[in-house]
This record gives sequence, C-alpha cells and structure tokens, in this order.
Amino acid sequence: MLKSNTTPNLVQRVVFFLLLFASVSCETLDPYYKTQENLDLSIEAFNFEFESKAMDISSRFVHPTHRASYMGKSLEMVQRITFFEATILNIKFFKDGAPVAITAKGPGEGFNRAIVVIRYQLAVLPSTKVVTRLVEQEWVLEGEQWLVIPDLDIFLE
Repeated sequence: MLKSNTTPNLVQRVVFFLLLFASVSCETLDPYYKTQENLDLSIEAFNFEFESKAMDISSRFVHPTHRASYMGKSLEMVQRITFFEATILNIKFFKDGAPVAITAKGPGEGFNRAIVVIRYQLAVLPSTKVVTRLVEQEWVLEGEQWLVIPDLDIFLE
C-alpha cells in the first residue's frame, strides 16, 4: 500500500501559517507600529473630509487651539476652493523637535510630531485657472490622537 505524502505537507503548512500569524500579531502589538498606523489613518480621514469640503466633520482632527480659526475660514474655503488632486509627497517625523531616523520598519521610537508635504492641484475663485500648491501639514500627537495644525491661508492666496 502506498503512503500519502500529504500529511507532512499539511503539517508544514500549518506550522508555517502559525509562525506567520505569530509574526504579524507581534508586529501589531508594537506601540510604535500602532502610532504610525494611527497617524496614517488620521491623515487619510482628515484629508478626505477636508477635500470633500466637510469642514465641520474634518474639524475633529484639528488641534483645539486652532479649531476656531479653522472653522472661521471654512465658509470661504467651501465657497472659493475646488480640489482636483492631492498627493502626499513626503512625511518627516520628529520626537520633541528632533528629526527621527527612518528604519526598514518605519520611523524610530517615540515620534510625536510629523510634517506631511502634500501637493494640491486646485482652483481658487474667482479664477478658474488650476494652480499647484505645496502644503506642509503639521501633525502632533496629543495622548493617543493625532491632530493637525492647519494653515488655510496658503489655499486662499
């Protein structure tokens, strides 16, 4: 009678899957990995809401000391700006004002500030001409939440 070779292959596959699962699980438990993931999600959500002109919703990501100014300029933003494209060009990370080295796994430990460079293609009424603006968004970590310190003046120039 012939023996089946599927049992050793099945065992190898199960062991490989368990090792892969353990590796991924350990990575997601890393607090710095979570900080990076939280930053990425905050940037994506804020910019989607901002570019959609949902200023009241996007204000949840605005630092409390800048929220009143942001909301004060929101009506002009909604009425005058049309976004066509936005591309993140670069992200710089800082810990207490000092640049943080980037490794293969991402930024180093304990970063608490990020500068996100975004290229916008937009039109500002009354002109219909499409212009390019490079904008630096400053993000700061407050507790476990990333908050942006926006500069809306650059859009309205």
